[in-house]
Amino acid sequence: FNDEEIPFNDKLITIGRADAPATGILILGLSENSSYLMKRVIPDLEKKYAKSGKVKFVIIELPLTWHDMQAFAGFRCVSSDKHWEVMQNALSYPRDHYQMKQASYLNAPGYIWSMMKGYGVERAQAEKCMRNNAIVGHVEGQRRLIKESWGIDTAPSFVIGETVLTNPTSEGPIISAIENYLEGSKNEK
Repeated sequence: FNDEEIPFNDKLITIGRADAPATGILILGLSENSSYLMKRVIPDLEKKYAKSGKVKFVIIELPLTWHDMQAFAGFRCVSSDKHWEVMQNALSYPRDHYQMKQASYLNAPGYIWSMMKGYGVERAQAEKCMRNNAIVGHVEGQRRLIKESWGIDTAPSFVIGETVLTNPTSEGPIISAIENYLEGSKNEK
């Protein structure tokens, strides 16, 4: 580990308009189920709700293993405008993060680097980011926030209003939660 002062992206990933009437929180980890949501569900949610201005989505990374913690810390050294793209890339190839988790956590940087290539961070710097106390602390802070706020320790999960869905396996429950929240918001006015 290192205590170097390394600039990193501490912003949340957001999709949609800042003034959307609803905010949905997508909690993603490096898991096959998160990969499934990334490929099959999130594009439809973006199209139907974010682009229409109905919902702003906030993406929060939830490290499920020490391997994930290193990956998410490394991703934080990618510029904020490319953070979502590197997450999408990492989740598009579940074989990569599966193999990473089968290897020793000491070998994780090589797997993580393969996910980060092409995003403007040199390998040596990426490895420093993966094991930087401040950056790892930031990612750990997100994990604690998720656990303390919603009792969630599973990724993927989805939160909107008071509705918390852990490990949704299709878009149906998410869409239902969004529609119920939007309908409830209309009735309150």
